[in-house]
Amino acid sequence: MMEIGRQKVEKAQLGSIVSFMKEDCMNLSFPNERFDAVTAAFGIRNFKDLDKCLCELHRVLRKGGHLSIVELSAPKSFPMSILFKIYSHSILPLYARLVSKDKGAYRYLISTVEAFPQGETMVEILKKAGFEEVKFKRLTFGICTMYLATK
Repeated sequence: MMEIGRQKVEKAQLGSIVSFMKEDCMNLSFPNERFDAVTAAFGIRNFKDLDKCLCELHRVLRKGGHLSIVELSAPKSFPMSILFKIYSHSILPLYARLVSKDKGAYRYLISTVEAFPQGETMVEILKKAGFEEVKFKRLTFGICTMYLATK
């Protein structure tokens, strides 16, 4: 993915302002208070140690900096909660069996979505990591959730 991004940046001639780095989210190489904003999309549920990673994100944010996380979630309200459960546990595995050689990847996806702390629980985890003004908004009928916080 990073290579495709590099190619796009090169094509758009943005190499002087955009760079790519592979980092360990539990031990970032950046100095304290380096960034005005940090974003994470559709991957934070795979962090090995969520608390430690969130503390690192907090560390590299400047005072007043913003954190934005978008992550897949299991819908809570009817009828989407039922439809999502049927889709994720019946239709998606069937589709994976027909299209993909890796059925386990789809099982893994759903298991991580269902196991990830959501809503108010995630708000409390973010507060514990030092973030303030923490809020969340469910998107796409609850299939995604956006978390916003400030340092």
